[in-house]
Amino acid sequence: MASSSSWDEALSAFPDAAHDLIEGAMHAGGVVGAAEVEKLAEIGGADMGTLMIQLLPVAAQFAIAPISNFQVGAVAQGMPTTGTEWASLYLGANVEFTGEALTFGVHAEQSATTSAWLNSEVGLQSLAISAAPCGYCRQFLHEVVTEQDLDVLLPTGLGDDYTVTALSALLPDAFGPRDVGVTGGLMDPEYQNHDLLLPGDCTDPLVLVALNSAKQSYAPYTRGFAGCAIETNDGFRYPGRYAENAAFNPSMSPLQSAITFMNMSRSYGSALELARAVLVESPSKSGQRAASTTVLASFAPGVTLEYHEVTL
Repeated sequence: MASSSSWDEALSAFPDAAHDLIEGAMHAGGVVGAAEVEKLAEIGGADMGTLMIQLLPVAAQFAIAPISNFQVGAVAQGMPTTGTEWASLYLGANVEFTGEALTFGVHAEQSATTSAWLNSEVGLQSLAISAAPCGYCRQFLHEVVTEQDLDVLLPTGLGDDYTVTALSALLPDAFGPRDVGVTGGLMDPEYQNHDLLLPGDCTDPLVLVALNSAKQSYAPYTRGFAGCAIETNDGFRYPGRYAENAAFNPSMSPLQSAITFMNMSRSYGSALELARAVLVESPSKSGQRAASTTVLASFAPGVTLEYHEVTL
C-alpha cells in the first residue's frame, strides 16, 4: 500500500477543486465516470489525454508489488458515452504474488483492461501507461476487439506532455484472433453469454457469481469457459473472468482477474482479506484449477479453492 505522502504527491497534479472528485473515484472502484471526467477536464483545463496522464500516479497507488517494489499505474479509456464525446476512465495497477512464479503477476495494462471489461465496456479507445508497454502487454492488448483503433499514451517526462502511438505501430506483424479465424476479440459481446449449467440446484450466491462470470468469459480457442468469484471478510463479492489470447501465453486466469478487480474496486485503503474463493469452469484441454490454487495459496493462505465443473 502506498504511503500518505505518495498519495498527496499524486493528488498534487490536480487543482484543489478537483481533489474531491479524484478521492471519490478512489473510493468508487478506481472508475472515473464520463460525467466526472468532463468535470475534471473543465476544472483543470485539460484534454482527455492529459487527464489520463495526470491520473497515472493515482492509479499506481493501488499497486501490490512485494517482489519488485515497483508501482505501475495504467488508465484505460472506454467507449464514448451515448450523446457525448466523453468516456469513462478505468484505473489499473500491477499485482504480484509472493513466492510464486513471476508469470502469475498481473500487469497494470491488464488490470485497467479487466476493470473496463468487468464494468461492461465493449472496447477501449486508448490506454495510458507510465512507460512503454512490454511485449507481453502489447500482445494482451492486441486481443481487445478495438485494437485496430487503440492508441497508447506515454508521458514524455516534460510536465503533462505525452505521445500518442497506435498499438499497431508498437506491435508490427502481430499475430492475433483473425489469424486463427476469430473475427471478434476480447470485450466483444458476441463472444460472451455462454449457456453453461451447474449440476443440481445451486443457490449459493458466490457460486452463482462465479457461474455468471464463466458465462461472460472469453475463451474462443479452447472453449474452456471459466469464471471466479471471491468474497472478503466484510462480505463483499468480486467476479473474475477468464481472458484467452491467440498467442496463449498472455491469457489471464479468472482468479487473477477477480483479485485485480477487487484490488481496483475496493475503497482505497481498505483491507484485502479473503474469506472464500470459487472457480467454475467447463471441461477443456486447458484447465484453470491448478493455477488458481497456486495463486490463491500465495494471496490468501488458508482459504481453500471451491471448485465446480459446468456443462455446455
